[in-house]
Amino acid sequence: MTAFATQILNNGASLKIISADGTRNILKNQIHEVSVINDTVIKIDIGQGALNNIFINFPEVSNPQTPTPDALVDAINIMLQNTIVIPPGISTELNQQKEITDLDSIKSSLLFQAPQISDETNPKTIYKGFAVPGSRTSDAVWAIQKITNNRGIYTYLWAGGNQNFDKVWDNRATLIYPPSANA
Repeated sequence: MTAFATQILNNGASLKIISADGTRNILKNQIHEVSVINDTVIKIDIGQGALNNIFINFPEVSNPQTPTPDALVDAINIMLQNTIVIPPGISTELNQQKEITDLDSIKSSLLFQAPQISDETNPKTIYKGFAVPGSRTSDAVWAIQKITNNRGIYTYLWAGGNQNFDKVWDNRATLIYPPSANA
């Protein structure tokens, strides 16, 4: 097992995936299928093509702990059926904070739905830029993903090793894309 284990959590209307690459919230209604590929890789298909699917290495998952990849798929499918229900009643600070957290998660998820810009001029490398619509490519407001294809093996790396919105799209080719701790 790697030094940083992956966690898959039921986060109400989304699945929260915490890994060395960062935290992602995937809205449950986006998920089309969860399956096992190559015996130990969990594939979460969000219906937007192969480059947008989420792949999780089963041996790196610490939560939920399951004995087999198939059992992990079953556990994820159960999470997809259950949502957290906020009890009705008067507004409390705790409920308000939960709503703010949920809205922040949705906002973050929406920014990563589709890139604002994509560079596919190199047949083996794709750059995807995520930012608030209307952002200038010269401003340091971008999260930039580099996807490489080495004979059918896809590698997904983030500029600076994170999904922070602090990169300049115009510098995408010269930015550093360190491999994740799980690689």
